[in-house]
Amino acid sequence: MLTGILLLTTFLSYGLDPPVKLWEKWYYTNHDGCHFRDMEMTDDGNLFITGSAWDWTQPILEYYCAFLLDLDGNIIWEVEQPWYVGKGNDGIVLPDSTFVITGRCVEAPDSTYSLFLMKISQEGSVEWTRIYDYPETREEGYGITCLPDGGFAVCGRVHGTSISYGQAWIMRTDAYGDTLWTREWGNTAPNSSDYGKAILYNNNEICVLAGGRSDSLPTNSSHLLFYDLDGNYLRGTDYGDILYYLFPADMCLATDGGYTFTTKTFPPLWHTDQYGETLWWKSIYVTPGDQHEAFCLRQTFDSGYIFSGWDGYSEWDEDIGCLPDEEGLLQRSSPGQDAVDYGEGWLVRFDSEGNELWNINNTVSADNHYYSCLQLPQGGYMVCGTWEGSSGFLVRYAPETGISSPDPASSLTLEVSPNPFVSVLSVSFSLPEEDQAALTVYDLYGRTVGEMVSGSYPGGTSTIEWTPPPDLGSGCYFVRLNTSEESVTRSCVLIR
Repeated sequence: MLTGILLLTTFLSYGLDPPVKLWEKWYYTNHDGCHFRDMEMTDDGNLFITGSAWDWTQPILEYYCAFLLDLDGNIIWEVEQPWYVGKGNDGIVLPDSTFVITGRCVEAPDSTYSLFLMKISQEGSVEWTRIYDYPETREEGYGITCLPDGGFAVCGRVHGTSISYGQAWIMRTDAYGDTLWTREWGNTAPNSSDYGKAILYNNNEICVLAGGRSDSLPTNSSHLLFYDLDGNYLRGTDYGDILYYLFPADMCLATDGGYTFTTKTFPPLWHTDQYGETLWWKSIYVTPGDQHEAFCLRQTFDSGYIFSGWDGYSEWDEDIGCLPDEEGLLQRSSPGQDAVDYGEGWLVRFDSEGNELWNINNTVSADNHYYSCLQLPQGGYMVCGTWEGSSGFLVRYAPETGISSPDPASSLTLEVSPNPFVSVLSVSFSLPEEDQAALTVYDLYGRTVGEMVSGSYPGGTSTIEWTPPPDLGSGCYFVRLNTSEESVTRSCVLIR
């Protein structure tokens, strides 16, 4: 059960000091290839992590692909993978508190990479696995989301070779991982590097953040692709030269119903409406001359964003031959590789309009990458990743301190109480005049978990009481008020 109280409510947090690191812990140390890739919070306040880890402490070597940890970093259980080798790239917590992950695996020493799905029980046992593979090529799953029928939408790559990604692969399955349809997108040239990196369900559509190009989307960069639930391609977005050769990292649903994403290199924060049309974008500040990559983007409880990756200082080296240009970007002057002192864990916080609130590096004179991040309902942040390319890595940060300012003036008001709540949530909203109003409750994945009201309401204040479904677990949820002109969102915490 969640015992903490949500410390971060709906305000734009200007003047915040960067959070203080409380602790960091290492797992499965000193063995190459141990990574924590994705992290999700469970309804009872634990951390579900996907990745890969060799465990040499066991009498017989074990190889794990998923983990459950508490907020103090203690391992509750590990999931041993049933293949020759593999790793979990992305995972989701299902409404019944079970888990599904996707990634890549090699079934036998002479096999190529395959995309897999794995269903895991609350206790950490494997309920089923599914393998999706084309002979002689490389397949891999990068993103997964849950659909209203209990099935899944997955994105990744297909027909890859040792030197290229192949094509983007989009797939829908039923609740048992059996394929309903698959779609391939992108360039069919032998050296193509197209792939689907993140996938979400929203507005009765499947949205994929993909990298590459096609006949209709010719810019070799990041795109949003939209499909209906039957697999019909609806539309795609091309953002032109601004994102040229900037490949996708991650995306999340925004509280206004749109999408926000970032790219892996030279990452911007890019926000669109529900159709993929650009509303705004902001550059993320990096020190000139730095090398950097983005991996994860999540929404915070006040409708802002938290972002993680790695950042490392690069210098010109006579033997390597790289010089920064006038804008601080590295330009290769002779064949070689960039000289990076250390890749430092990188964590950045933004408000709901993409304005940077703080930007910190985990400067510890050792390579460490922050692959995933999330805000904790109790306040503060958790990040996971890899240390020195060989150990799983977990870091906890305290809540920010500083001066905060309220939201800009709005013609709408929305209040929720009590917060946290146990059984009934009281929601009060005020309209400046008679208007259409809809109150909807969402979970952290953007799924609708409750419809409170929808219809015409008079000007003034109205109060609604909402009783959550009996099978809805403890956790953080968003209440959104939509009118014909505006929308406003508040967060709440349910404690069972």
